[in-house]
Amino acid sequence: MITSYRDNPDLQNLIDWVQQDWLGCCGAKGPQDWNDNRYFNCTNPKITAESCGVPFSCCKIDKTEVIKNTQCGYDSRQTTDGKLKAAVTKVYSAGCIAAGEQWLSDNLIPVAGVITGIAVLQILGICFAQNLRSDIKSQMAKWG
Repeated sequence: MITSYRDNPDLQNLIDWVQQDWLGCCGAKGPQDWNDNRYFNCTNPKITAESCGVPFSCCKIDKTEVIKNTQCGYDSRQTTDGKLKAAVTKVYSAGCIAAGEQWLSDNLIPVAGVITGIAVLQILGICFAQNLRSDIKSQMAKWG
């Protein structure tokens, strides 16, 4: 998914929503996962301004900013003398898999309730369909 981030706008919007608005995370396992995307890759020479960075959706939201800084992730994974830049403190360090597992653990009862409710509705639909089928067969038998 990360490899196609800039190539598919729908996927980009989904990843941005998950990272920024829902889980507050960056990458699948962490910000270094963005090295798999050609636009954010650190090994290639600077082909884009985003090289060795992360998308803005990885950035922690600053409530005092009036205008969202969409360039806060630029060069955030760039190292100088083996140390990450100071910009890394503005980026989520947790991966989305771990954050998703934590969210599911925190919301297990509501999620289980929704799944159970959907299952009950499906079973009711099956029962009503079977009842309707039986009624139709009964009417067909009366008509000969």
